Amino acid sequence: MSAALASGYVDLLTRTTLQTEVAESAPSVLRLVAALQGVPGVLFAEMTAGTDRAVVAHDPAVAATSLLAAAAASGVRARVLSDTRTVEPGPGALTGADIPARRLATLALLLVFQLALTEALFPNFVSRHLIIPVLLLSLWAFLMTRRILKR
Repeated sequence: MSAALASGYVDLLTRTTLQTEVAESAPSVLRLVAALQGVPGVLFAEMTAGTDRAVVAHDPAVAATSLLAAAAASGVRARVLSDTRTVEPGPGALTGADIPARRLATLALLLVFQLALTEALFPNFVSRHLIIPVLLLSLWAFLMTRRILKR
């Protein structure tokens, strides 16, 4: 298992390597990279002048034919050399949908910590009798709603 998978981070991009028929000059490389980056779902494309290979990182839904059509539109004839699809996230992997929930839970935990710290530093704080029960009740309602909706 790779370090990226062990940490819970999974790269969901596909990397496609295109090979051009000849080593391209700097202006044609710029046109090719701009055309490839104009394809919806492409995160980045790179190619070094004087080489015959371009690497494109894109969403798995982007078809290789779209990349080849963009290359042809820029005046470069290319073929797919490799199409590397990344692994699917494992059971403990952090996905994009989990990030807002994790942030909200962290924020709630920090709020409770701040209230406990305020209570310890300022024990005679007058309004604490109203704020703490309301915040704790809100936190409890949030956690219970989240638990129920996960079922």
